[in-house]
Amino acid sequence: MMHLGMKRLKQASIGEAGWGERGSALLIALILIVVLTFIGLGLLTRSLMVTRIAGSERWSTKAFYGADSGLQVAKARLRIRRTGQFNFTVNDLRGKTGALLAGTINVAVSNMANVGAPRPVAGTQVGGGQGSSEPLYMFFFQGTSTATQRLTRSKRVVTATMGAGPMPLMIPK
Repeated sequence: MMHLGMKRLKQASIGEAGWGERGSALLIALILIVVLTFIGLGLLTRSLMVTRIAGSERWSTKAFYGADSGLQVAKARLRIRRTGQFNFTVNDLRGKTGALLAGTINVAVSNMANVGAPRPVAGTQVGGGQGSSEPLYMFFFQGTSTATQRLTRSKRVVTATMGAGPMPLMIPK
């Protein structure tokens, strides 16, 4: 009878996995879970890093445009012969109503320095309808605009040479 019981036990286990293979599915599942966890953590870390880079690039771009706007303002000031240095602040407003202040960019523009001698231009103010026969000249100036965003330490410096005129030969203030 004992012999029959052992025979049945052996017959029952012939079609099933052997004793050494019983936990392999669990082990493979655990290894896959660990591997997928590491892949997920790697992707999360990469996403966070890319988000930080994009945010930093955003402020860097805004600083560049702030510096460029400083030179545009300086060019407009040259038309009224204002060559001195000046500063202004650009606010970054967010939200649907634009009421949320996300940050500020400080812009400093240097004195606009004369570059070379005034160059005569063909024509006079009479031809332009101004009623004067004085000859007209082009003046050239060079200046630097620096924009900084304090929180992210983004800083951009733009230097440009620009012309003002034609206008009568007068020393700009």
